[in-house]
Amino acid sequence: MSIFTPEEKEILKKYVTDTDGDVFCVTNMQGLAGAVYARYSRAKGGFREVMLKEFIKEGLVDVERAAGLIERVLIAYGDDSVGELEGAHLSVENVSILATKEIEDRRIGGSPIEQSTRYVFYDQLDEAGKFRYYREPRIMASDYANDYETTLDFVFQTYCDLIEPMKTYYQGLKPIAEAEYDILGAGSKQKLSDLTEEQDKKAFTITYNSDIRTKACDSLRSLLPLATKTNVGLFGNGRYFQNVLSHLMTSDLIETQQLAMNARGQLDKVIPHYVKRASFSDYQRQVRQQMWVLAQKMLSGQSAAASDQTYLYDQGVNFLAERLQSGVTAGQIQEALAYEQDSLTNALMLYEYCDLPLQQLLEIVRKMSDDERTSLRQTYIGVRRTRRDKPYRALEAGYMYTFDLVTDFGTYKDLERHRMTSQLRQRFSPRLGFIVPDDIKTAGYEEKLLECHRRVSELYEKLVQDFPLEASYVTLHGHKVRWVLAFNEREAYHLLELRTTPQGHPQYRAASQLMHKKIEAVRTWRAEAMKFVDHNEYFWSRADSEAKQRVKERKFEENNK
Repeated sequence: MSIFTPEEKEILKKYVTDTDGDVFCVTNMQGLAGAVYARYSRAKGGFREVMLKEFIKEGLVDVERAAGLIERVLIAYGDDSVGELEGAHLSVENVSILATKEIEDRRIGGSPIEQSTRYVFYDQLDEAGKFRYYREPRIMASDYANDYETTLDFVFQTYCDLIEPMKTYYQGLKPIAEAEYDILGAGSKQKLSDLTEEQDKKAFTITYNSDIRTKACDSLRSLLPLATKTNVGLFGNGRYFQNVLSHLMTSDLIETQQLAMNARGQLDKVIPHYVKRASFSDYQRQVRQQMWVLAQKMLSGQSAAASDQTYLYDQGVNFLAERLQSGVTAGQIQEALAYEQDSLTNALMLYEYCDLPLQQLLEIVRKMSDDERTSLRQTYIGVRRTRRDKPYRALEAGYMYTFDLVTDFGTYKDLERHRMTSQLRQRFSPRLGFIVPDDIKTAGYEEKLLECHRRVSELYEKLVQDFPLEASYVTLHGHKVRWVLAFNEREAYHLLELRTTPQGHPQYRAASQLMHKKIEAVRTWRAEAMKFVDHNEYFWSRADSEAKQRVKERKFEENNK
């Protein structure tokens, strides 16, 4: 028997998917449901009873009471968990790829999806007839403005000029008459000439064109600068957006500061109470500024040593082996282990503020005096005035696997999205070199890409003197970036198995395969258990997945006739 009257049920139908069952969804209450849940957590009745008793007025939700409770819980009591009970969808468009990294690097509570450089050609012009890239205000107000536009225009023009030649190159490798796809979903592949139905022929042609297009996108994306304008969609809870907005407000980039203002204005229309506390963090700004000064002092005279492109931290095994001799006490072993654990944390504290490999930083901090290590720790943690003044990710040190990677930016961008990892990166720049895709070389266009690299590198060195942060905008997807990626055993299964599937980009597949091999060298049985890591090579990596998509589309159409 229902505990609600027919009249109450009629009211509830507007807000819940089931008026009687024990499992139901809440609807039509964006921005307000959190208030009911906040009260519901301390009330005897269920959500529907609390809602009817305390939040319904004349058949509708009492917005004023809901707003008042949210204010009381969030502001007076500081109950952050309530901020996770409300969410919003936010679209951010015509924003630079560099700015999207500042957004997406906030990991917990949000789900971003970004316009893909693997499926979209960035050859469109804006309303003014210009290439679509961000023109950074400080740079455009400087003597470098003309160089900035001239160089990036050259890069974009090269990108556009190579679209058709690269498509022609791939068509030459796989003429449509010789292409084979499992268009019928029967477990065997067909050529276009094998098909008799017009619908199947059309599906085959769409698959072929997509196959060629995505191969060209994959190769040419190495030319796209971080200034390229893109779109990103986000779904997140209130706490997530509060953290994102605070980070963007505190950023040193004009673009992200403006983005924070615009996003705050829109989120205020949907979940105003949950982003109310978003604010500039003087704590974060001071720590960042002081760490740059300290790192420069501590690492003065150091230049980056040659290092592996993929280095797996050995958890201090070699360091301990060098120091621990027979006859040492358990206390001495524990002391040495703690010292090494601190060394990793200290090295990661410096990592973002220099261009040195992790392995080199470990050697440096191991030789530091106690006073130097204390100074580093105190500067990185800073002066915390509230519990919301939280030190950054160097304090996440201690994962099973800590990799120091040097990859192209495109690979970084694809792997960075894994939320169950810890990441630190150094500033994006052309200084570590540029990766020309093999297909570009074979097609005969390597020199065109290298000319873009040379011009961008020259521009970067001009800009970095006066605009050390803004200079990163000219970095290309093909430029290398040094970054730390750390994760636990379970995430290793997810990341390495997912990122080595046949349809993955060749460069992030190679990076993931190499990480797996590094794990195998020290943890054989653990690597073997990751049985779906794929070490095979696939030239037409997305041909089969595109064909499967056509099969799914046909079944959908048949089921919805």
